Amino acid sequence: MSAINYSKWDNLEISDDSDIECHPNVDKRSMIRWKQEQIHRERDARRTKIAALKHEAETLKRQLDRIEKSTQQAELEKKYKDTVQELERLEAVENKKLTSDKLVTGFDKTAVSKAVPSPKETPKAPKKSTQKSKEKVIETLNPGSAGGVPAKAGSSKQTTTADDSDDSDDDVEVTEVALEFSRIKGFDASLAFISKHPYLGTQKYSDEIMAQAFKAQMEGDETYANNCVHQALVLQYCSQLGKDGVGLFFHRIRDPAHGALKIFQNDWKDTYTRIKDRCKVLAQERAANASPGVETIQLQAAEPGTQIHITGPPADADPKVHEIFAALPEDFQEAIQSGSLEKVNKSLEGMSVQLAEEVVRVCNQVGFLSIEGDIIDTTQGETIAGREAELAAAAAAAAEAEAESSKTTDEEP
Repeated sequence: MSAINYSKWDNLEISDDSDIECHPNVDKRSMIRWKQEQIHRERDARRTKIAALKHEAETLKRQLDRIEKSTQQAELEKKYKDTVQELERLEAVENKKLTSDKLVTGFDKTAVSKAVPSPKETPKAPKKSTQKSKEKVIETLNPGSAGGVPAKAGSSKQTTTADDSDDSDDDVEVTEVALEFSRIKGFDASLAFISKHPYLGTQKYSDEIMAQAFKAQMEGDETYANNCVHQALVLQYCSQLGKDGVGLFFHRIRDPAHGALKIFQNDWKDTYTRIKDRCKVLAQERAANASPGVETIQLQAAEPGTQIHITGPPADADPKVHEIFAALPEDFQEAIQSGSLEKVNKSLEGMSVQLAEEVVRVCNQVGFLSIEGDIIDTTQGETIAGREAELAAAAAAAAEAEAESSKTTDEEP
């Protein structure tokens, strides 16, 4: 086995700080500085002399070319040779050691990581103004309403939207990439996703996911809401830690000795608790504000001992009765066939006041609603006996029909 050849390091000029030995009364740092100054001074003087000798050698060579052979030429040739020899000697001394002044760039390579562009945001559509509607329940039975058999409706339910007072007109639009990140669980998967989408580490996307957490909690999806809070806080911490916040955050989270994980978990728990409590308050406010609002009609007997019999048309009934029953809204037909007053009132609750009055009047006339005892007519503010109610309904219908007939006669020329 051959010995290691260290000769390639012979020409390398290294720091000789540790090799300098001086008198104990002399400061070693000062001695080192003086030694360095001496080396640099000798190096500069040598380079200056090399440059002067090169210039002198060129001058002598030009003179030799111009003059003829003579005694003067011999002297110049001797001087020229001496100059060249001295120049070669100084250059050999200069090139003996490799110093920092002789370092040159062998190769240069630059790698630039292109930033992933942020997805273009689609323009937000103008928000439709939503009018707050209130629902007011009036328990009434008005058999005297005019009109014919209501037209058949596929569904008589009308949807009313109630906006909470805390909801702002400018709702946060959640982007697709924010939604995808909100469903990720765990720090490792989050780091991998942020590495592919570095633009996520901003407060904008953190706010979007936090709004999604609020929405999910209002809809009752607590697991997803809790995870949204976790992911929103991850982005929030990364954005607040500066330019290298992503790497710094995940490094501290994974360091058990740092304590960042405990701080993050406490913040996560407190933030979700605040959102949960706030959503509970909003749900209670919405429930409290749900009763006042749109007027509806509900059937209720005047006395606890009385009943409202609800029966559908028998199979052997008049075809016209079946025709009238088929013209009623489908959900009201199901309520009549069930014989439940609660289902009938629930179906009436989804109708407008005019449609509900008309349906009740028609059902009372054909016998789908048979009333025993007294009922409450809150429209007119009085109590009507069961049989009197039916008579009142018939009389009111006849009076309105007569009024319509007279009105038509007056309009004829």
